Amino acid sequence: MSSIFKGLTLGEVKETLHQIRPYVSKTPVFRSYYLEKLIGKEIYFKLELLQPTRSFKVRGACSKALSLSKKELSRGLVTASGGNHGLGVCYAGKELETKVTVYLPKTTPIEKVEKIKFWGGEAILFGDAWDEADEKAQEYAQEEGLTYVHPFDDLHVVRGQGTIALEFLDEKPYLDAIIASVGGGGLISGVGVVARQMKPEIKVWGVETLGCDAVTQSFRAGYPITLPAITSIADTLGAKRTTETTFRRIKAVVNDMQTVTDKEALDALLLLLDKEKMLVEPATSCSIAALLQNKFDLTDIEKVGIILCGANVSVRQLRDWNVI
Repeated sequence: MSSIFKGLTLGEVKETLHQIRPYVSKTPVFRSYYLEKLIGKEIYFKLELLQPTRSFKVRGACSKALSLSKKELSRGLVTASGGNHGLGVCYAGKELETKVTVYLPKTTPIEKVEKIKFWGGEAILFGDAWDEADEKAQEYAQEEGLTYVHPFDDLHVVRGQGTIALEFLDEKPYLDAIIASVGGGGLISGVGVVARQMKPEIKVWGVETLGCDAVTQSFRAGYPITLPAITSIADTLGAKRTTETTFRRIKAVVNDMQTVTDKEALDALLLLLDKEKMLVEPATSCSIAALLQNKFDLTDIEKVGIILCGANVSVRQLRDWNVI
C-alpha cells in the first residue's frame, strides 16, 4: 500500500466515523436544480455548513481529540486557526470537557473571536497570518506540555475530514466528481484519499481564491510554494504554505486545482443566497464560482458533488464586501 494511504484506509476511516458520530452530524445532501440549469450537469451539495459550528472542521477536531489518552486530553488542547478549525477544536473541547486555547491572526474578524469564546475557548491574537499564529501556538503547546492540534497536517484530523467522502459516496455513489475548497489541504487530501479508494475513477477537484492559492501554485509547480502574504477576503483559506505530507497526498489523489477571484467568489455567494437560500463563506462559494467560470473540464462528467464546507460569515462582513 502506498504511504499516501497509510492510516487512511476505508476501514480506518469507517472506524473514525463510528467514533465521532455521537458528536458530529451526518449532514444532508441537497440537489441544486438551479445550478444544474446554469451548468448543465447534476449538482449535489454536501451540507457541512450544518455542523454544530457551521463548518466541517468539527470532524477532524473530534477525531484528533478522541485519539488522545484521558491524561493527554485532560491537560488541554492548543491550536491555531483563521477561525473554523479553532471553532471545531473548541467544540471538541467543550464536548469532551477540556480547555482549549486558540491562536488566531490579528486580522481575524471580531465575530470569529467571539465565537471562539462562545464555544468555551481562549482566543489569543498573534501575527498577521495563520502561519505566524501557528508557530506561536506550537511553541506554547510545547512549553506547557499540551496537545497541539494541527488544522491539516495531522493524520487523525485528515481521517476525520475523510469521513465526508465516506458519507457522500455512500449516499451518492454515482458521482463523477467531487469539488472541495482548499486552504492548507486537510479537507481535500482526506476526501480525495477516501473517495479514490471508494471509486478510483472519480475526479477530485480543488478550488482556492487568488491571494490564498498556495496549494494551487504548489500543485502546478510540483513542490510546495510559500505565499508572501494572504491577500484574499477568504480568510479561512489563509495558509501561506501547505506541508510536504499534505502536498504529497494532494498530488496523489487530486486531478486539478483552480482559482477564482474574490469577486467571482462573492458573486457565487450572493447567487447561492438568492437562489438556494443558503449563506456560505467566500471560502465555500469559491467552489461554486469555479463551476460558473468553467474552470473544470466537464466533458465526461454528468454528476458533480460539491462540499459546502462552511457558513461562518457575518452580516457586517457582507456589508463590508458590498454584497448587501
